[in-house]
Amino acid sequence: MQVTNVDIGGVVFADGEFMDGLLTFEGAGTVKAGTILARDTATLKFVVFEKGGTTNGNGVPSVVLVDDVVATGAGDVYCRPLMAGKVVQSKLVIDADGDGSNVDAAVLDGLRSFSVVPVKQKELGMLDNQ
Repeated sequence: MQVTNVDIGGVVFADGEFMDGLLTFEGAGTVKAGTILARDTATLKFVVFEKGGTTNGNGVPSVVLVDDVVATGAGDVYCRPLMAGKVVQSKLVIDADGDGSNVDAAVLDGLRSFSVVPVKQKELGMLDNQ
């Protein structure tokens, strides 16, 4: 028997409030939906959150991307991250890891302090009684 999980939902769980802003890229690339962002204290632009980061606030998780953001080169790209509301905890991503394997209690508490509340959710791809 093979079990396949079907991903049918997005990052936002409920009650999302969003903020327009600019995400700074150091080069071409994609930042995935679910990625935790910080706000640069010098420019007030968004940067990818770095666990343990100490440069201009990059170690303070504050918002979460709900869509992929793509840059063709270094510079700023428009984004609209979730600044308050509930997010699916299993969808959170730390950019350096490419997944949520290092999203720990400290990161979750940091998000909660900015009104981003991670919740655990189990997705089902079909009805339970089938």
